[in-house]
Amino acid sequence: MIEQLAVPSPFESVGDVAAGLAALDRQFQAARDLRGLFVTAYMAATHTVAQWIDQSVFIDNQAMARYVVAFGNEYRRALADWVAGDRDRIPVAWQQSFEACDERSSGVVQCLMLGINAHMKRDLPYAVIEAGIDVNCTRCSQDYFRIDDVMRLNIPLVRRRVADAYGANLSLTQRWFGGLADAGMARGFTRARRNSWAFAQLLAQAETASARAQVDRMIEEFAAIEGQKILGVKDAAA
Repeated sequence: MIEQLAVPSPFESVGDVAAGLAALDRQFQAARDLRGLFVTAYMAATHTVAQWIDQSVFIDNQAMARYVVAFGNEYRRALADWVAGDRDRIPVAWQQSFEACDERSSGVVQCLMLGINAHMKRDLPYAVIEAGIDVNCTRCSQDYFRIDDVMRLNIPLVRRRVADAYGANLSLTQRWFGGLADAGMARGFTRARRNSWAFAQLLAQAETASARAQVDRMIEEFAAIEGQKILGVKDAAA
């Protein structure tokens, strides 16, 4: 665990997100801090999305750039609050992730999946809304779901990078045969992102404070329950 983690300033561009994650990755890897597992995975996906934006792969590349920034700031905010000790401000799913990694009470695979769970199942709906993406627009949903391909492309890469950076904590089974689970993991990510899109639609439809609070609770509880399931699985790579 890093005593004095330097958290990046709020992100304002895709480049800021990429640079900020790279800076965090260096700090986490140098300290063998398990919170870096998620950052390693997040960096890879962000790099690919940034390339696709530069190549105008999306229908609305500006909207996707705003999405990258909003998504990055959700994670940065939770991490900054954790470092500052503002536990009450941190979503439960992120508390689960940070606590497990800080205390090393979970193994490598669990720590990685806890971070992914918090980001995809808790942060993602809010990032979509913050980016101003129209959740009732077919073209917007096409861009959003195109990122499923980014996830599929990066799963093998992330597995190799995690093995390289934290290999001492990975079993031979995970190192050599982990690829057999890649397709299943990709399907899981697709389901998670579909759920998050549905939650974003509910957020957009909430017209009163009480309706919004109800959706907020649904998102928080869903992510926390999924995180608890991850915590309950024995990690062979511990």
